[in-house]
Amino acid sequence: MEEKFSELKAISKVVADAFSSSTEKTLQALSKQKELDNVAVFVDYDNVYWTLMNTYSHNPDHEDPQKNLFVKLWRKYGQDNVRTFRAYADFEKIRTQLTSLQKKRIQIRHVYSNGKDGDHRKNSSDIELCIDAIESTYKDSSITCYVFVTADSDMIPIISRMMYKGKRVELYYLSEAAPKHIDMTSFVHYHEDLLDFLNVEVKSYDIEDYIIEGLLFIKQWQEKYEETDRFLGIPWLRMQYASKFSLPGNKSSELIEKMKLEGLIEEKRKFVKGENKLSLSLTEKGLQLLEQTVSEAATGEE
Repeated sequence: MEEKFSELKAISKVVADAFSSSTEKTLQALSKQKELDNVAVFVDYDNVYWTLMNTYSHNPDHEDPQKNLFVKLWRKYGQDNVRTFRAYADFEKIRTQLTSLQKKRIQIRHVYSNGKDGDHRKNSSDIELCIDAIESTYKDSSITCYVFVTADSDMIPIISRMMYKGKRVELYYLSEAAPKHIDMTSFVHYHEDLLDFLNVEVKSYDIEDYIIEGLLFIKQWQEKYEETDRFLGIPWLRMQYASKFSLPGNKSSELIEKMKLEGLIEEKRKFVKGENKLSLSLTEKGLQLLEQTVSEAATGEE
């Protein structure tokens, strides 16, 4: 009799433990769902746009819904739960259709930059974003979840502050661009790499394969405009290479730098409309390489 009682007691304990575990999981799921009932989304669009475009040639406002940042965020958090959805950038510089963003109910926050390109471009969009996020905790205390979309470590202070305020924090970031000295993901409840989230196609490029085409483009430009008041600047050439060769911006810059280092092109002063401008042109070495390649190609065809 005692043996049967012990067996029943053991079975009861197993059932009780299973019920307790199931109840705990259910309560955790309900708690998480409640946290996602009131969501605020803040996108450092200036940072995300240029990083994705320059590194992967991927427009965050992609025509494919499965690769579109805004469409995917709306689908994930739901229109009934999102209380604010803001994107911060210098929209005069970013090649994005504002109407497209407005149709997606994105609240646009234009932040003026210093007007320069590349590594010299400075923008305070991250500062504006942080100020607005903190301000929102006082204006709308009902917001329980803050979603940050960024490509660098500038968001760590605001993310940490939100955690201290008892908010749920979710992060979409680029692991390749994230700082190596600190783990951003340790500051949040949930994180996802934008490369995975946006189904970004990561390609490899051999810059050597583009040198001849790059030289030929410069040669054709010189033949057409050398005697005019136009000049061939690096920023413009970088955009042309990105467009014509389907190269990310950083690879276009790498191509130009490689041709300069190998002495195939050089910058010369050109007097344009009362100003001295730096204009790129082929060197003698660059011309010789181009002529040699054309000659070898013609011989091969014979």
